[in-house]
Amino acid sequence: MNYFNPKTAAERYSKGRPDFHDNTIKHIKDYLQLDNKLGKALDIACGTGLSTKALLEIVTDVYGTDMSQEMLSFAMQKDKINYSVASAEQQPFADSNFDLITVSSAVHWFDIDKFLTEANRLLKSKSWLVLYENYFISEMTGNDNFTNWFPDVYLKKYPSPSRNNSYAWTNENLTTRNFSFVKEESFKNSIVFNKKQLALYFTTQSNIISAVEKNETTYEQVEIWLDKELASFFYNDDTTQTINYGNWIKFIQRTN
Repeated sequence: MNYFNPKTAAERYSKGRPDFHDNTIKHIKDYLQLDNKLGKALDIACGTGLSTKALLEIVTDVYGTDMSQEMLSFAMQKDKINYSVASAEQQPFADSNFDLITVSSAVHWFDIDKFLTEANRLLKSKSWLVLYENYFISEMTGNDNFTNWFPDVYLKKYPSPSRNNSYAWTNENLTTRNFSFVKEESFKNSIVFNKKQLALYFTTQSNIISAVEKNETTYEQVEIWLDKELASFFYNDDTTQTINYGNWIKFIQRTN
């Protein structure tokens, strides 16, 4: 199931996903030592384009693809970015076409072996595949109770759908696919939410989308539940809290 294909999910995603991507792109720019912009980059599973528009800082010619036409209908900066519908494993571009491919918070949904074959086809020699993830670690500054609420209450009510989190990102595996695992970098991103914004973010997660699409609940029912549950973490509707997200970046280079 593509959890981000329904129009209702795409609409919420366009409004509720935090924009942390500029910070991640800065890390990529620093590590790759980019004094000048790269020529051409592709952002796969780009969603509404948050991760794609961030590439404009380091790339001249930016492309974004996603399986969901509904997500792309909300895509950002269409005057500067070339968007198209495509699966991660089958892209509509010529061989050896890109200096960089990025994937943000999506590789766990792919058939990863097939995706790596396609990425190898698309990248120029010695070019980079950069995977990164901004993931929820249930860390609210100054409130340890929130850390327990997320797994003990939220995830028990809305468990995460199955995904591929156990892929072997090792050189032993990747060298057979013409890639070399060079480095992994980890850090945190801090996002400020009020109660309504945090509730909206939760409704963009596959946990809740899955429950809604299976007719186990409705977004309206989820919002009522979240409003009640999150009230203990916010003094009132105008109060804001800082949520820390984990972020990792995998730097993978095409071997030849």
